[in-house]
This record gives sequence, structure tokens and C-alpha cells, in this order.
Amino acid sequence: MRPLLPAVVAALVAPVLPVLAAAPAGAANDQDPRTIDKRTVYTCSSEVLGTGDFETFVRVQLPRTVTAGKKMAARPIDLSIVVPEDMTQAMRDYGVEEVSGRSDDATYKVGTKKRKIRRLEIPATEVPAEGLLVLEGTGTAQAVRLNKVDTYPVKLPKRFSAAVSVTGAFSFDDDLTCRIAKGAKTKIGSVRVVP
Repeated sequence: MRPLLPAVVAALVAPVLPVLAAAPAGAANDQDPRTIDKRTVYTCSSEVLGTGDFETFVRVQLPRTVTAGKKMAARPIDLSIVVPEDMTQAMRDYGVEEVSGRSDDATYKVGTKKRKIRRLEIPATEVPAEGLLVLEGTGTAQAVRLNKVDTYPVKLPKRFSAAVSVTGAFSFDDDLTCRIAKGAKTKIGSVRVVP
């Protein structure tokens, strides 16, 4: 099973990486939204799967400004990752048919304020017979109230955990712990609070 480890780590952990997506309609305090694309890397490990690094691209829509004392609206999370061909092929070679995952402790930060990302999960996704495996995840990032006029960085977590399930020729559940890789960045943007 060891040759499969990097493939499973990369494929299963990435879907639980928090990404803030478009704010819902009616989020009047979210002013002048813009979409940001960022690249980062996490190192993840588990007793069963071992340790591996993976690259992911984060797409985020954030307001440029919010009004002091009002909430930056809760927003849906929508993320995807394309698993490289060699990793997808390794899954096929070892009889993996489906993968799924979730994170119950995923968060994001605006300045020093940490908020949860609720119901962050990826449903069971079939490993295709050929081509690349694309994983899609969803969730909801909690609203945050910013009271002081200032500019605040928006950051991904430095670490988080995930529960993953693999089904197929062999099936198991496992827990992964992830931390930002050495030299990788957690900052994905900033929000300015105005009077």
C-alpha cells in the first residue's frame, strides 16, 4: 500500500482546505467584491497514509471594504482540486473506487478574529476509469464583525485536521493532520474596514 500514500494524501486532504467563495446575495456590507487566486502548499500526515505535500490553488471572493461595526457576511465555500494523472492512476492501480472527506475544525482568520467553516466536506467522488480525478468541496464560512477602522489580512489556517474515507478493493477511515508547508503562505487577501 505504501506507493499509494502520496496519491491518497494529496487527493483526500485538499478538499478540506478552506476557501471562501462568493458572498451570498444581500450581503450589503460586503463592498466592491473581487476574486483572488492564490497558490499554497500543505504537509499532511496520518498513521495509515503517511506524510505528503500537495499543491492547491485557492479561489476567493472578498469585499475590498466593509463598514466598521457591521458583519462581513457568511459565505458559501466552494473548492475544487485536480489530482495529477500519476496520483489518479495510482488510485486506479490499487483499486480505489471512491474518496470522500470532511473537516470539523477548519477555520479562517480576518485579522486576529478566527471563525469556523461549517459543514466543510467533499461527497463520495468516483475515481474515473481514465483521465484526471477532480474533487469538489462545499461548506459555509461564518460571518465576522470588524469594529475598528483598519486593514485586516485574511488567512487560511496554519493547521487543521480531516477525516477521510477510501472505498474500493480495500476500505478504511482515517484522520489526517495538516500544516502549512515550509515557505508556503497562508495570507490570501485583505479587507479594509471603513467608518
